This record gives sequence, structure tokens and C-alpha cells, in this order.
Amino acid sequence: MAPPPDLSTEGGLCEARRPFGPKSGGGVDDPDRQIVEAILQGDTERYSELVHQYQLAAWRLAFSFVGNLEDARELAQNAFVNAFRSLSRFRGRSKFSTWLYRIVSNECKDFLRRKAREPVMVSLEAAPGESDRDAPELFEGADTRGDPRQSASNRELAEKLARAIGRLPMKQRLAFLLHTVHGMPLEEVSGVMSCRVGTVKAHLFRASESLRLFLEPALAEETRR
Repeated sequence: MAPPPDLSTEGGLCEARRPFGPKSGGGVDDPDRQIVEAILQGDTERYSELVHQYQLAAWRLAFSFVGNLEDARELAQNAFVNAFRSLSRFRGRSKFSTWLYRIVSNECKDFLRRKAREPVMVSLEAAPGESDRDAPELFEGADTRGDPRQSASNRELAEKLARAIGRLPMKQRLAFLLHTVHGMPLEEVSGVMSCRVGTVKAHLFRASESLRLFLEPALAEETRR
């Protein structure tokens, strides 16, 4: 196979925001699967179509894990390279996107293990390519545009939440980021994590309980202000 295209080529990672991942069914009529089959038959240049389709989603996922733009870019790049090299092992039992996000997640987990002695703080900021208008609201219903003090308070809570997520066990953190932060359906999260939906739900429940306990003092202090 020829080498895969670089993520910095045309289209780039800073193009207009897309949803977390384009929808594809994973069946015989799945366009992604057809592209994979064409690549395996020798049309390797078509891999650029998959890179263009999923590069921003891959970077967003990596960015939410590591909280650093350049690290996220490198991790997403590595994931696409590894996916390309392993393409012959893609059996089509899941969507290509699910398989790719699993590779991205593994890259991030390996990266964080190598940095295990350093403090971890995930990113809940808008990913590159997202406008403030499109960024998810951490505290729904709190319009702070006219209240700088409330805005600063919410920022402080968001930073505490990010640190708390960074302290979660890896499986709980992955489930929480994929489902709660990125909005991935439970079924796809189970595919990325290679476990049952019920196991994903258990990870989410434990993560939510841990975050609630961690944030309760900060929320109580906020209500007294």
C-alpha cells in the first residue's frame, strides 16, 4: 500500500464543524465499506476520502482526551496511519467510524499512560474548527453574556469538571467523553469500547457518581454566593 495522506493536506482539520461522525450504516451498501474494499483492491488514493470524512471528528476526540492541540493532531495522524496499515483486518462487522474511533481512543490511552506521572486535565472546550455558537453548553440555561462574574464562576466550575473527568478510571473516562461530551449513541460507544451496552451504562453511572461527589462541594459553595 502507498502511504496514507497527511492530515495537513487539503481540507485540513480546521474546516467548518461537522457533527461528531458522519452517519453510515455499516452494511454492504455502506459507502465507507465500499471505499475500504476499493482501497484493498489497489485504489489506495481513495483513503483520502475517509480522512476527509473523519479527520475533524478524530481530532475532536483526541483533543477532548489530551487537551492539547498539537498532541491531538499527532494522535489523530497516528490513528489514521495505523488504520490504513491495518485496513486488511477491518471486517465490516462494525462501521468504519466505530473502528477508527477505537484506534483513536487506543492512541490516546497509550499517550496518557506514557504521561501517567503528569496531571491530567481533559478538554471540554470547543474543538478546533468549532465556533462558540456551536460549542456545547456545560451549564444549560445559564446565559452569562451580560454577567462577567457568573461567566467566571461557570468557567471555574468547568475547569473543576475537566480535572474531575481526568481523574476517572480510563474506561469510565472514555465512556463519559464519548457519550456525554461527544454525544455518541450507546451502541456505538459499546463498539468503540468493545463491550456490551450494559457495561457502557455501568461505566457511565459510576463516572456520574464520581463526578457528582467531586463537584458537590463546589456546587454547594456556588449556591451560597
